[in-house]
Amino acid sequence: MNNLKTILITGANRGIGLELVKESLSKDFSVVGTFRNKQLSKNLLEISSNKLECLEMDVVDENSIAKASQIIKQPIDYLICNAGINNGYGTLFDEDHNHKSMLEVLNVNVLGCILTIRNFCKHLNKNAKVVLISSILGVQKHNGSNATIYRASKAAVNNIMVSISEELKSKKIIVTSFHPGWVRTDMGGANATLSTKESASSLIRCFEGLKIENTGKFFNYDGSLMNF
Repeated sequence: MNNLKTILITGANRGIGLELVKESLSKDFSVVGTFRNKQLSKNLLEISSNKLECLEMDVVDENSIAKASQIIKQPIDYLICNAGINNGYGTLFDEDHNHKSMLEVLNVNVLGCILTIRNFCKHLNKNAKVVLISSILGVQKHNGSNATIYRASKAAVNNIMVSISEELKSKKIIVTSFHPGWVRTDMGGANATLSTKESASSLIRCFEGLKIENTGKFFNYDGSLMNF
């Protein structure tokens, strides 16, 4: 197991994160999958594999992240910041968009990436790859949604990615963000065009192919470059 490349995936208990775990195991990675709520993580915790380690971790609680990072012993080759929520859909004036709900979206989607990378950076292997799962909704030219707060969070993710890529460039660590496609999950809905397996399998192939010249860039799930 120690000879395998290690991939750590946050938000691994459902949706794209869970499928990334399954695809990584099929690719013979050593996988660390994090989850926040044990009661909502049955599908992850029931995976039987000696290549999988499951860690309880809340990406908006730095003490929780620090505790999880202390458990990790092996160097990390791929750090995938996937944890995210989407209760930022709707117009700015919707009653559901109260102060608490808006902060929750920004904390999980934005601060969660920063805290995860900051705490696990010490575990990153030489030439490691850091991926932030973003969204086309974070692109200014994409006007097909009224998800004001969610869009803002993903625009922030892309800009954070650029900043962190500059900070880690001297260490030859690759930092990118990816749009996973429109995926049939609780977040994407039943009408989405991609299954979780289609998205995850394509993403893993793209992650494996990343090179240092790709750092600081935003990609579609199929590997095509996206402007933001």
